[in-house]
Amino acid sequence: MNGADLICSVLHQLDVRCVFGLPGTQNIRLYEAMRSSKLRRVVPADEGSAAFMAAGYARATGRVGVLTTIPGPGFVYALAGVIEARHDSVPLLWITLRQPDLGRAFQLQRIDQAAMAAPAVKHCVHVAHIADLARALSEAHALALAGEPGPVLVEVDAALLESEAADASVAPNRPAPSVDVRELTSLLSASRFPLIYAGQGAQGAADAVRRLAHQLQAPVLCTCSGRGVLPDSDPLSFVQDFSTGVGAVVPELIERCDLILALGCKFTHNGSGGGRLSLPQAKLVRVDTSREVLAANYPARLALEGKVEDVLSSLSGMMFSSSQWQAEDLKVLRHSLATDRSTPIPMEPTLPDATVGTIQSFFAALAVVAGERAVYVADAGLHQALTRRYAQVSRRRGLLCPTDFQSMGFGLPGAIGAAIGAPDAHVVACIGDAGLVLSMGDLLTAVREQIDLVVVVFNDGQMNLIRRQQISDYGRESGVAVSNPDFAALAQAVGCSHFPATGDLTELATQVFAVGGVRLVELRLADVPSLEWQGMRSVVREGVRSRMPKGAVRGIKRLLGR
Repeated sequence: MNGADLICSVLHQLDVRCVFGLPGTQNIRLYEAMRSSKLRRVVPADEGSAAFMAAGYARATGRVGVLTTIPGPGFVYALAGVIEARHDSVPLLWITLRQPDLGRAFQLQRIDQAAMAAPAVKHCVHVAHIADLARALSEAHALALAGEPGPVLVEVDAALLESEAADASVAPNRPAPSVDVRELTSLLSASRFPLIYAGQGAQGAADAVRRLAHQLQAPVLCTCSGRGVLPDSDPLSFVQDFSTGVGAVVPELIERCDLILALGCKFTHNGSGGGRLSLPQAKLVRVDTSREVLAANYPARLALEGKVEDVLSSLSGMMFSSSQWQAEDLKVLRHSLATDRSTPIPMEPTLPDATVGTIQSFFAALAVVAGERAVYVADAGLHQALTRRYAQVSRRRGLLCPTDFQSMGFGLPGAIGAAIGAPDAHVVACIGDAGLVLSMGDLLTAVREQIDLVVVVFNDGQMNLIRRQQISDYGRESGVAVSNPDFAALAQAVGCSHFPATGDLTELATQVFAVGGVRLVELRLADVPSLEWQGMRSVVREGVRSRMPKGAVRGIKRLLGR
Protein backbone atom coordinates (compact mmCIF):
# COMPACT_ATOMS: atom_id res chain seq x y z
CA MET A 1 0.00 0.00 0.00
CA ASN A 2 1.16 3.52 -0.78
CA GLY A 3 -0.11 6.94 0.25
CA ALA A 4 -2.67 7.11 -2.55
CA ASP A 5 -4.09 3.71 -1.56
CA LEU A 6 -4.21 4.87 2.05
CA ILE A 7 -6.26 7.95 1.12
CA CYS A 8 -8.82 5.73 -0.63
CA SER A 9 -8.92 3.32 2.32
CA VAL A 10 -9.52 6.13 4.82
CA LEU A 11 -12.23 7.75 2.69
CA HIS A 12 -13.97 4.38 2.40
CA GLN A 13 -13.85 3.94 6.19
CA LEU A 14 -15.34 7.42 6.58
CA ASP A 15 -18.25 6.22 4.41
CA VAL A 16 -17.32 8.56 1.57
CA ARG A 17 -18.91 7.30 -1.63
CA CYS A 18 -18.02 9.88 -4.24
CA VAL A 19 -15.05 12.15 -5.04
CA PHE A 20 -15.30 15.14 -7.37
CA GLY A 21 -12.24 16.42 -9.20
CA LEU A 22 -9.93 16.22 -12.20
CA PRO A 23 -6.80 14.13 -12.65
CA GLY A 24 -3.53 15.88 -13.45
CA THR A 25 0.15 15.15 -13.63
CA GLN A 26 0.61 15.56 -9.89
CA ASN A 27 -2.25 13.32 -8.74
CA ILE A 28 -2.47 10.53 -11.33
CA ARG A 29 -1.32 8.08 -8.64
CA LEU A 30 -4.36 9.00 -6.58
CA TYR A 31 -6.66 8.45 -9.57
CA GLU A 32 -5.04 5.07 -10.22
CA ALA A 33 -5.76 4.13 -6.62
CA MET A 34 -9.37 5.36 -6.88
CA ARG A 35 -9.83 3.33 -10.08
CA SER A 36 -9.50 0.09 -8.14
CA SER A 37 -11.37 1.37 -5.06
CA LYS A 38 -15.09 1.51 -4.29
CA LEU A 39 -15.13 5.30 -4.64
CA ARG A 40 -17.12 6.85 -7.46
CA ARG A 41 -15.02 9.38 -9.40
CA VAL A 42 -16.88 12.24 -11.04
CA VAL A 43 -14.77 14.30 -13.45
CA PRO A 44 -16.44 17.64 -14.33
CA ALA A 45 -15.45 20.30 -16.84
CA ASP A 46 -13.16 22.09 -14.37
CA GLU A 47 -12.28 22.28 -10.70
CA GLY A 48 -14.72 25.13 -10.08
CA SER A 49 -17.52 22.82 -11.15
CA ALA A 50 -16.03 20.05 -9.00
CA ALA A 51 -16.33 22.27 -5.92
CA PHE A 52 -19.94 23.20 -6.78
CA MET A 53 -20.77 19.51 -7.36
CA ALA A 54 -19.28 18.50 -4.02
CA ALA A 55 -21.32 21.26 -2.35
CA GLY A 56 -24.53 20.20 -4.14
CA TYR A 57 -23.91 16.61 -3.04
CA ALA A 58 -23.32 17.69 0.57
CA ARG A 59 -26.40 19.92 0.68
CA ALA A 60 -28.65 17.22 -0.79
CA THR A 61 -27.42 14.53 1.60
CA GLY A 62 -26.14 16.21 4.76
CA ARG A 63 -22.89 14.28 4.26
CA VAL A 64 -19.39 15.63 3.63
CA GLY A 65 -18.71 16.40 -0.03
CA VAL A 66 -15.19 15.43 -1.12
CA LEU A 67 -13.18 17.47 -3.60
CA THR A 68 -9.69 16.82 -4.93
CA THR A 69 -7.57 19.19 -7.01
CA ILE A 70 -4.07 19.34 -8.37
CA PRO A 71 -1.90 22.12 -6.93
CA GLY A 72 -1.59 25.45 -8.72
CA PRO A 73 -4.26 26.22 -11.33
CA GLY A 74 -6.63 23.41 -10.32
CA PHE A 75 -6.46 24.62 -6.73
CA VAL A 76 -7.23 28.21 -7.74
CA TYR A 77 -10.13 27.25 -10.02
CA ALA A 78 -11.87 25.59 -7.06
CA LEU A 79 -11.76 28.61 -4.76
CA ALA A 80 -15.10 30.20 -5.75
CA GLY A 81 -17.00 26.98 -5.04
CA VAL A 82 -15.17 26.44 -1.76
CA ILE A 83 -15.90 30.01 -0.61
CA GLU A 84 -19.56 29.48 -1.56
CA ALA A 85 -19.56 26.41 0.71
CA ARG A 86 -17.94 28.39 3.52
CA HIS A 87 -20.60 31.11 3.34
CA ASP A 88 -23.42 28.58 3.17
CA SER A 89 -22.15 26.26 5.96
CA VAL A 90 -21.59 23.28 3.66
CA PRO A 91 -19.21 20.51 4.85
CA LEU A 92 -16.43 19.79 2.32
CA LEU A 93 -13.21 17.80 2.56
CA TRP A 94 -10.77 19.36 0.07
CA ILE A 95 -7.74 17.21 -0.69
CA THR A 96 -4.91 18.78 -2.65
CA LEU A 97 -1.16 18.34 -3.00
CA ARG A 98 1.76 20.54 -2.06
CA GLN A 99 4.61 20.83 -4.54
CA PRO A 100 8.10 20.23 -3.08
CA ASP A 101 10.27 23.27 -2.46
CA LEU A 102 13.22 22.81 -4.80
CA GLY A 103 15.05 25.81 -3.38
CA ARG A 104 14.93 27.97 -6.47
CA ALA A 105 12.78 30.83 -7.74
CA PHE A 106 10.01 30.64 -10.35
CA GLN A 107 9.13 27.05 -9.56
CA LEU A 108 6.43 25.49 -11.72
CA GLN A 109 2.90 25.94 -10.33
CA ARG A 110 4.07 26.56 -6.75
CA ILE A 111 2.01 29.04 -4.73
CA ASP A 112 1.22 29.50 -1.06
CA GLN A 113 -2.03 27.54 -1.15
CA ALA A 114 -2.67 27.62 2.60
CA ALA A 115 -2.48 31.42 2.62
CA MET A 116 -4.89 31.65 -0.32
CA ALA A 117 -7.32 29.17 1.21
CA ALA A 118 -7.25 30.49 4.78
CA PRO A 119 -10.24 32.88 4.41
CA ALA A 120 -12.16 30.25 2.43
CA VAL A 121 -11.98 27.27 4.79
CA LYS A 122 -12.44 26.43 8.45
CA HIS A 123 -8.96 25.01 8.77
CA CYS A 124 -5.89 24.06 6.71
CA VAL A 125 -3.97 20.86 7.48
CA HIS A 126 -0.53 20.16 6.02
CA VAL A 127 0.55 16.51 5.96
CA ALA A 128 4.31 16.08 5.60
CA HIS A 129 4.69 12.53 7.00
CA ILE A 130 2.94 9.38 5.84
CA ALA A 131 2.34 8.33 9.44
CA ASP A 132 0.09 11.39 9.91
CA LEU A 133 -2.01 10.98 6.77
CA ALA A 134 -4.86 8.76 8.00
CA ARG A 135 -5.34 10.73 11.21
CA ALA A 136 -5.29 14.07 9.36
CA LEU A 137 -7.95 12.96 6.88
CA SER A 138 -10.18 11.56 9.63
CA GLU A 139 -9.88 14.68 11.77
CA ALA A 140 -10.49 16.98 8.80
CA HIS A 141 -13.63 15.01 7.88
CA ALA A 142 -14.91 15.35 11.46
CA LEU A 143 -14.03 19.05 11.57
CA ALA A 144 -15.98 19.71 8.36
CA LEU A 145 -19.12 18.59 10.22
CA ALA A 146 -18.31 19.94 13.69
CA GLY A 147 -19.66 23.27 14.93
CA GLU A 148 -20.71 25.32 11.93
CA PRO A 149 -20.19 22.94 8.99
CA GLY A 150 -17.78 24.10 6.31
CA PRO A 151 -14.83 23.20 4.06
CA VAL A 152 -11.53 21.90 5.45
CA LEU A 153 -8.35 21.77 3.35
CA VAL A 154 -5.90 18.88 3.60
CA GLU A 155 -2.67 19.68 1.76
CA VAL A 156 -0.60 16.51 1.28
CA ASP A 157 3.05 16.57 0.26
CA ALA A 158 3.04 15.22 -3.29
CA ALA A 159 5.74 12.63 -2.59
CA LEU A 160 3.48 10.90 -0.05
CA LEU A 161 1.26 9.46 -2.79
CA GLU A 162 4.12 7.10 -3.71
CA SER A 163 5.40 6.54 -0.16
CA GLU A 164 5.02 3.12 1.39
CA ALA A 165 2.19 3.08 3.91
CA ALA A 166 0.49 0.69 6.26
CA ASP A 167 -3.29 0.54 6.21
CA ALA A 168 -4.79 2.32 9.20
CA SER A 169 -8.12 2.23 10.94
CA VAL A 170 -9.73 5.54 11.71
CA ALA A 171 -11.67 6.12 14.86
CA PRO A 172 -15.36 6.98 14.50
CA ASN A 173 -16.44 10.45 15.47
CA ARG A 174 -17.09 10.83 19.15
CA PRO A 175 -20.73 11.48 20.06
CA ALA A 176 -21.52 15.08 20.89
CA PRO A 177 -22.01 15.89 24.58
CA SER A 178 -25.61 16.00 25.70
CA VAL A 179 -27.33 19.36 25.91
CA ASP A 180 -29.22 20.48 29.00
CA VAL A 181 -32.74 21.20 27.75
CA ARG A 182 -34.41 21.86 31.11
CA GLU A 183 -34.68 25.62 30.61
CA LEU A 184 -35.89 25.12 27.05
CA THR A 185 -38.51 22.68 28.30
CA SER A 186 -39.74 25.23 30.83
CA LEU A 187 -39.93 27.98 28.22
CA LEU A 188 -41.87 25.77 25.78
CA SER A 189 -44.23 24.69 28.53
CA ALA A 190 -44.92 28.30 29.52
CA SER A 191 -45.26 29.62 25.97
CA ARG A 192 -48.74 30.33 24.68
CA PHE A 193 -47.76 31.70 21.28
CA PRO A 194 -44.56 29.93 20.16
CA LEU A 195 -42.99 30.51 16.75
CA ILE A 196 -40.37 28.26 15.11
CA TYR A 197 -37.72 29.61 12.72
CA ALA A 198 -35.82 26.83 10.92
CA GLY A 199 -32.58 27.13 8.97
CA GLN A 200 -30.30 24.76 7.13
CA GLY A 201 -29.06 23.36 10.44
CA ALA A 202 -32.54 21.94 11.06
CA GLN A 203 -32.64 19.89 7.84
CA GLY A 204 -31.27 16.79 9.56
CA ALA A 205 -34.05 17.06 12.15
CA ALA A 206 -36.91 17.75 9.74
CA ASP A 207 -39.17 14.98 11.09
CA ALA A 208 -38.63 16.11 14.69
CA VAL A 209 -39.31 19.76 13.79
CA ARG A 210 -42.57 18.75 12.12
CA ARG A 211 -43.64 16.72 15.16
CA LEU A 212 -42.83 19.55 17.56
CA ALA A 213 -44.56 22.16 15.39
CA HIS A 214 -47.74 20.10 15.25
CA GLN A 215 -47.63 19.25 18.94
CA LEU A 216 -47.32 22.94 19.78
CA GLN A 217 -49.49 24.07 16.84
CA ALA A 218 -46.76 26.65 16.23
CA PRO A 219 -46.29 28.48 12.92
CA VAL A 220 -42.96 27.75 11.21
CA LEU A 221 -40.79 30.16 9.24
CA CYS A 222 -37.81 28.95 7.21
CA THR A 223 -34.75 30.54 5.70
CA CYS A 224 -34.15 29.83 2.02
CA SER A 225 -31.73 27.02 3.01
CA GLY A 226 -34.26 25.76 5.54
CA ARG A 227 -37.09 25.35 3.02
CA GLY A 228 -38.50 21.84 3.12
CA VAL A 229 -37.98 21.29 6.85
CA LEU A 230 -41.73 21.74 6.78
CA PRO A 231 -43.40 21.22 3.38
CA ASP A 232 -44.65 24.46 1.88
CA SER A 233 -48.13 22.91 1.80
CA ASP A 234 -48.24 22.25 5.55
CA PRO A 235 -50.86 24.42 7.30
CA LEU A 236 -48.21 25.57 9.77
CA SER A 237 -45.67 26.52 7.07
CA PHE A 238 -45.30 30.27 6.51
CA VAL A 239 -43.14 30.83 3.42
CA GLN A 240 -41.35 34.19 3.29
CA ASP A 241 -38.40 34.94 1.01
CA PHE A 242 -36.18 36.80 3.47
CA SER A 243 -33.65 37.70 0.78
CA THR A 244 -36.19 40.23 -0.54
CA GLY A 245 -37.25 41.61 2.85
CA VAL A 246 -39.44 40.67 5.80
CA GLY A 247 -42.83 41.68 4.41
CA ALA A 248 -45.79 42.55 6.61
CA VAL A 249 -46.94 39.17 7.94
CA VAL A 250 -43.67 38.10 9.58
CA PRO A 251 -43.39 41.23 11.78
CA GLU A 252 -46.98 40.63 12.88
CA LEU A 253 -46.21 37.02 13.81
CA ILE A 254 -43.14 38.13 15.77
CA GLU A 255 -45.11 40.88 17.52
CA ARG A 256 -47.82 38.42 18.57
CA CYS A 257 -45.61 35.48 19.58
CA ASP A 258 -44.10 35.10 23.06
CA LEU A 259 -41.28 32.68 22.12
CA ILE A 260 -39.15 32.35 18.99
CA LEU A 261 -37.35 29.01 18.72
CA ALA A 262 -34.61 29.46 16.09
CA LEU A 263 -33.22 26.09 14.98
CA GLY A 264 -29.99 25.97 12.98
CA CYS A 265 -30.16 29.58 11.73
CA LYS A 266 -27.09 31.76 11.11
CA PHE A 267 -29.23 34.88 10.49
CA THR A 268 -27.05 35.94 7.57
CA HIS A 269 -27.90 38.84 5.26
CA ASN A 270 -30.25 36.72 3.15
CA GLY A 271 -31.65 34.90 6.17
CA SER A 272 -32.71 38.06 7.96
CA GLY A 273 -34.00 40.37 5.26
CA GLY A 274 -30.67 42.18 5.11
CA GLY A 275 -30.73 42.57 8.90
CA ARG A 276 -34.21 44.14 8.87
CA LEU A 277 -35.74 41.19 10.70
CA SER A 278 -36.46 42.22 14.29
CA LEU A 279 -36.11 39.43 16.86
CA PRO A 280 -36.45 40.68 20.47
CA GLN A 281 -33.84 39.09 22.72
CA ALA A 282 -36.41 38.43 25.45
CA LYS A 283 -38.34 36.15 23.11
CA LEU A 284 -35.46 34.49 21.27
CA VAL A 285 -34.10 30.99 21.92
CA ARG A 286 -31.36 29.75 19.59
CA VAL A 287 -30.10 26.23 18.93
CA ASP A 288 -26.99 25.77 16.80
CA THR A 289 -23.85 23.64 16.65
CA SER A 290 -21.59 26.71 16.53
CA ARG A 291 -20.78 28.93 19.49
CA GLU A 292 -19.67 31.67 17.08
CA VAL A 293 -23.00 31.54 15.22
CA LEU A 294 -24.95 31.71 18.47
CA ALA A 295 -23.07 34.87 19.44
CA ALA A 296 -23.55 36.61 16.09
CA ASN A 297 -26.11 39.22 14.97
CA TYR A 298 -29.06 38.33 17.21
CA PRO A 299 -28.46 37.92 20.98
CA ALA A 300 -30.78 35.36 22.55
CA ARG A 301 -32.42 34.86 25.90
CA LEU A 302 -31.21 31.24 25.75
CA ALA A 303 -28.52 29.85 23.42
CA LEU A 304 -28.04 26.08 23.27
CA GLU A 305 -24.91 24.76 21.57
CA GLY A 306 -25.70 21.42 19.96
CA LYS A 307 -27.21 19.70 16.93
CA VAL A 308 -30.86 20.45 16.40
CA GLU A 309 -31.64 16.73 16.12
CA ASP A 310 -29.97 16.03 19.49
CA VAL A 311 -31.81 18.85 21.24
CA LEU A 312 -35.19 17.85 19.81
CA SER A 313 -34.47 14.21 20.59
CA SER A 314 -34.04 15.23 24.24
CA LEU A 315 -37.49 16.80 24.06
CA SER A 316 -39.17 13.75 22.54
CA GLY A 317 -41.70 12.14 24.79
CA MET A 318 -42.36 15.36 26.67
CA MET A 319 -45.91 16.62 26.60
CA PHE A 320 -46.45 20.24 25.67
CA SER A 321 -49.84 21.89 25.51
CA SER A 322 -51.03 23.21 22.20
CA SER A 323 -50.53 26.90 21.74
CA GLN A 324 -53.26 29.48 21.93
CA TRP A 325 -52.79 30.55 18.35
CA GLN A 326 -56.21 30.66 16.75
CA ALA A 327 -56.33 28.40 13.72
CA GLU A 328 -58.44 30.92 11.82
CA ASP A 329 -56.00 33.74 12.55
CA LEU A 330 -53.07 31.66 11.30
CA LYS A 331 -55.04 30.69 8.22
CA VAL A 332 -55.68 34.35 7.40
CA LEU A 333 -52.02 35.30 7.90
CA ARG A 334 -50.84 32.33 5.85
CA HIS A 335 -53.26 33.24 3.07
CA SER A 336 -51.87 36.78 3.09
CA LEU A 337 -48.33 35.41 2.66
CA ALA A 338 -49.48 33.11 -0.13
CA THR A 339 -51.14 36.05 -1.88
CA ASP A 340 -47.91 38.03 -1.70
CA ARG A 341 -45.97 35.13 -3.19
CA SER A 342 -48.44 34.66 -6.03
CA THR A 343 -48.20 38.33 -7.00
CA PRO A 344 -45.72 38.76 -9.87
CA ILE A 345 -42.53 40.61 -9.06
CA PRO A 346 -42.31 44.13 -10.55
CA MET A 347 -41.92 43.92 -14.34
CA GLU A 348 -41.77 40.12 -14.23
CA PRO A 349 -40.92 38.53 -17.61
CA THR A 350 -43.57 36.58 -19.49
CA LEU A 351 -43.55 33.28 -21.42
CA PRO A 352 -44.69 34.25 -24.92
CA ASP A 353 -44.72 30.67 -26.23
CA ALA A 354 -46.91 29.15 -23.50
CA THR A 355 -50.70 28.96 -23.48
CA VAL A 356 -50.71 30.35 -19.93
CA GLY A 357 -47.74 32.64 -20.17
CA THR A 358 -46.65 33.07 -16.56
CA ILE A 359 -43.59 31.75 -14.80
CA GLN A 360 -45.76 30.91 -11.80
CA SER A 361 -47.81 28.60 -14.03
CA PHE A 362 -44.64 26.86 -15.17
CA PHE A 363 -43.60 26.10 -11.58
CA ALA A 364 -47.16 25.02 -10.75
CA ALA A 365 -46.96 22.53 -13.62
CA LEU A 366 -43.66 21.19 -12.30
CA ALA A 367 -45.22 20.78 -8.85
CA VAL A 368 -48.13 18.78 -10.27
CA VAL A 369 -45.88 16.32 -12.09
CA ALA A 370 -42.71 16.17 -9.94
CA GLY A 371 -44.64 16.31 -6.68
CA GLU A 372 -42.92 15.56 -3.39
CA ARG A 373 -39.81 14.20 -5.11
CA ALA A 374 -38.80 17.58 -6.57
CA VAL A 375 -35.48 19.16 -5.57
CA TYR A 376 -34.88 22.60 -7.10
CA VAL A 377 -31.32 23.81 -7.58
CA ALA A 378 -31.01 27.44 -8.67
CA ASP A 379 -28.10 29.45 -10.00
CA ALA A 380 -27.47 33.12 -9.21
CA GLY A 381 -29.66 35.55 -11.13
CA LEU A 382 -33.23 36.71 -11.72
CA HIS A 383 -34.41 33.14 -12.21
CA GLN A 384 -33.28 32.35 -8.63
CA ALA A 385 -35.64 34.98 -7.26
CA LEU A 386 -38.43 33.47 -9.37
CA THR A 387 -37.57 29.94 -8.22
CA ARG A 388 -37.54 30.95 -4.55
CA ARG A 389 -40.89 32.66 -5.07
CA TYR A 390 -42.81 30.07 -7.07
CA ALA A 391 -41.25 26.62 -6.45
CA GLN A 392 -43.35 24.36 -4.24
CA VAL A 393 -40.89 22.69 -1.85
CA SER A 394 -42.20 19.47 -0.36
CA ARG A 395 -39.15 17.54 0.84
CA ARG A 396 -36.29 18.40 3.14
CA ARG A 397 -33.27 19.81 1.31
CA GLY A 398 -35.70 20.52 -1.52
CA LEU A 399 -34.37 23.97 -2.48
CA LEU A 400 -30.63 24.49 -2.99
CA CYS A 401 -29.50 28.02 -3.84
CA PRO A 402 -26.22 29.83 -3.45
CA THR A 403 -27.36 32.20 -0.73
CA ASP A 404 -24.64 34.33 0.79
CA PHE A 405 -21.88 34.35 -1.84
CA GLN A 406 -24.09 34.00 -4.95
CA SER A 407 -21.61 32.48 -7.40
CA MET A 408 -23.04 32.35 -10.91
CA GLY A 409 -22.24 28.92 -12.33
CA PHE A 410 -23.37 26.98 -9.24
CA GLY A 411 -26.68 25.77 -10.69
CA LEU A 412 -25.79 23.00 -13.16
CA PRO A 413 -22.85 21.41 -11.30
CA GLY A 414 -24.65 21.83 -7.97
CA ALA A 415 -27.64 19.99 -9.44
CA ILE A 416 -25.39 17.19 -10.74
CA GLY A 417 -23.97 16.72 -7.24
CA ALA A 418 -27.48 16.76 -5.76
CA ALA A 419 -28.72 14.19 -8.28
CA ILE A 420 -25.81 11.86 -7.46
CA GLY A 421 -26.46 12.25 -3.74
CA ALA A 422 -30.25 11.88 -3.96
CA PRO A 423 -30.96 9.49 -6.86
CA ASP A 424 -34.59 9.07 -5.73
CA ALA A 425 -35.30 12.79 -6.27
CA HIS A 426 -36.55 14.64 -9.34
CA VAL A 427 -33.73 17.21 -9.48
CA VAL A 428 -34.56 20.36 -11.46
CA ALA A 429 -31.72 22.78 -12.22
CA CYS A 430 -33.03 26.32 -12.77
CA ILE A 431 -30.37 28.27 -14.67
CA GLY A 432 -30.14 31.57 -16.49
CA ASP A 433 -28.70 31.49 -19.99
CA ALA A 434 -25.59 33.38 -18.79
CA GLY A 435 -25.10 30.82 -16.03
CA LEU A 436 -25.44 27.99 -18.53
CA VAL A 437 -22.78 29.61 -20.72
CA LEU A 438 -20.45 29.46 -17.69
CA SER A 439 -21.11 25.78 -16.99
CA MET A 440 -22.16 24.41 -20.39
CA GLY A 441 -19.39 21.81 -20.43
CA ASP A 442 -21.04 20.02 -17.53
CA LEU A 443 -23.99 19.04 -19.69
CA LEU A 444 -21.45 16.56 -21.07
CA THR A 445 -20.56 15.54 -17.52
CA ALA A 446 -24.21 14.86 -16.67
CA VAL A 447 -24.73 12.82 -19.84
CA ARG A 448 -21.51 10.84 -19.33
CA GLU A 449 -22.46 10.08 -15.70
CA GLN A 450 -25.93 8.92 -16.85
CA ILE A 451 -27.69 11.25 -14.45
CA ASP A 452 -31.44 11.85 -14.40
CA LEU A 453 -31.66 15.63 -14.42
CA VAL A 454 -34.00 18.32 -15.71
CA VAL A 455 -32.15 21.48 -16.72
CA VAL A 456 -34.41 24.51 -17.20
CA VAL A 457 -32.65 27.36 -19.01
CA PHE A 458 -34.32 30.76 -18.68
CA ASN A 459 -33.58 32.12 -22.14
CA ASP A 460 -33.83 35.91 -22.33
CA GLY A 461 -30.51 36.64 -23.99
CA GLN A 462 -29.47 38.83 -21.05
CA MET A 463 -27.91 38.87 -17.63
CA ASN A 464 -31.37 40.04 -16.76
CA LEU A 465 -31.06 40.76 -13.05
CA ILE A 466 -28.21 43.19 -13.73
CA ARG A 467 -29.92 44.55 -16.84
CA ARG A 468 -33.07 45.39 -14.87
CA GLN A 469 -30.98 47.21 -12.26
CA GLN A 470 -29.27 49.19 -15.02
CA ILE A 471 -32.57 50.14 -16.62
CA SER A 472 -34.09 51.08 -13.27
CA ASP A 473 -31.10 53.25 -12.27
CA TYR A 474 -29.92 54.71 -15.58
CA GLY A 475 -32.52 53.86 -18.23
CA ARG A 476 -29.94 52.00 -20.29
CA GLU A 477 -28.25 48.61 -20.36
CA SER A 478 -24.57 47.90 -20.88
CA GLY A 479 -22.50 44.72 -21.16
CA VAL A 480 -25.32 42.35 -20.26
CA ALA A 481 -26.21 40.76 -23.62
CA VAL A 482 -25.66 36.99 -23.87
CA SER A 483 -24.95 35.29 -27.20
CA ASN A 484 -26.92 32.09 -26.87
CA PRO A 485 -26.46 28.95 -28.92
CA ASP A 486 -29.29 27.12 -30.63
CA PHE A 487 -30.36 25.15 -27.56
CA ALA A 488 -32.00 22.38 -29.59
CA ALA A 489 -28.75 21.90 -31.51
CA LEU A 490 -26.76 22.07 -28.27
CA ALA A 491 -28.91 19.33 -26.72
CA GLN A 492 -28.43 17.12 -29.76
CA ALA A 493 -24.67 17.75 -29.75
CA VAL A 494 -24.18 16.73 -26.10
CA GLY A 495 -26.68 13.87 -26.16
CA CYS A 496 -29.59 15.12 -24.10
CA SER A 497 -33.28 15.73 -24.83
CA HIS A 498 -34.61 19.19 -25.71
CA PHE A 499 -38.05 20.49 -24.76
CA PRO A 500 -39.15 23.99 -25.79
CA ALA A 501 -41.62 25.43 -23.26
CA THR A 502 -44.57 25.95 -25.59
CA GLY A 503 -48.30 25.36 -25.40
CA ASP A 504 -49.77 23.65 -22.34
CA LEU A 505 -47.22 23.73 -19.52
CA THR A 506 -48.65 20.78 -17.55
CA GLU A 507 -48.51 18.67 -20.69
CA LEU A 508 -44.93 19.84 -21.19
CA ALA A 509 -43.96 18.85 -17.63
CA THR A 510 -45.60 15.45 -18.09
CA GLN A 511 -43.55 14.84 -21.24
CA VAL A 512 -40.33 15.98 -19.56
CA PHE A 513 -40.70 13.65 -16.58
CA ALA A 514 -41.87 10.73 -18.72
CA VAL A 515 -38.33 10.22 -20.01
CA GLY A 516 -35.01 9.78 -18.23
CA GLY A 517 -31.51 11.10 -18.69
CA VAL A 518 -30.59 14.75 -19.05
CA ARG A 519 -33.43 16.93 -20.35
CA LEU A 520 -32.90 20.54 -21.41
CA VAL A 521 -36.09 22.62 -21.09
CA GLU A 522 -35.87 25.94 -22.91
CA LEU A 523 -38.00 28.59 -21.24
CA ARG A 524 -38.03 31.62 -23.53
CA LEU A 525 -38.76 34.89 -21.69
CA ALA A 526 -40.02 38.25 -22.92
CA ASP A 527 -40.10 41.72 -21.35
CA VAL A 528 -43.31 43.33 -20.22
CA PRO A 529 -44.02 46.84 -21.64
CA SER A 530 -43.64 48.44 -18.21
CA LEU A 531 -39.89 47.69 -18.28
CA GLU A 532 -39.48 50.00 -21.29
CA TRP A 533 -41.51 52.72 -19.55
CA GLN A 534 -39.31 52.33 -16.46
CA GLY A 535 -36.28 52.85 -18.67
CA MET A 536 -37.73 56.03 -20.18
CA ARG A 537 -38.49 57.45 -16.73
CA SER A 538 -34.96 56.65 -15.58
CA VAL A 539 -33.45 58.41 -18.61
CA VAL A 540 -35.45 61.56 -17.80
CA ARG A 541 -34.55 61.36 -14.11
CA GLU A 542 -30.85 60.92 -14.82
CA GLY A 543 -30.95 63.78 -17.31
CA VAL A 544 -32.44 66.11 -14.70
CA ARG A 545 -30.04 64.90 -12.02
CA SER A 546 -26.98 65.48 -14.23
CA ARG A 547 -27.94 69.14 -14.75
CA MET A 548 -28.50 69.96 -11.11
CA PRO A 549 -25.73 71.54 -8.98
CA LYS A 550 -23.56 69.14 -7.02
CA GLY A 551 -25.16 68.21 -3.71
CA ALA A 552 -28.61 69.51 -4.72
CA VAL A 553 -30.18 66.04 -4.89
CA ARG A 554 -28.94 65.25 -1.39
CA GLY A 555 -30.37 68.53 -0.10
CA ILE A 556 -33.78 67.91 -1.67
CA LYS A 557 -33.90 64.45 -0.14
CA ARG A 558 -33.14 65.92 3.29
CA LEU A 559 -35.93 68.45 2.87
CA LEU A 560 -38.33 65.65 1.93
CA GLY A 561 -37.18 63.55 4.88
CA ARG A 562 -35.89 60.72 2.67
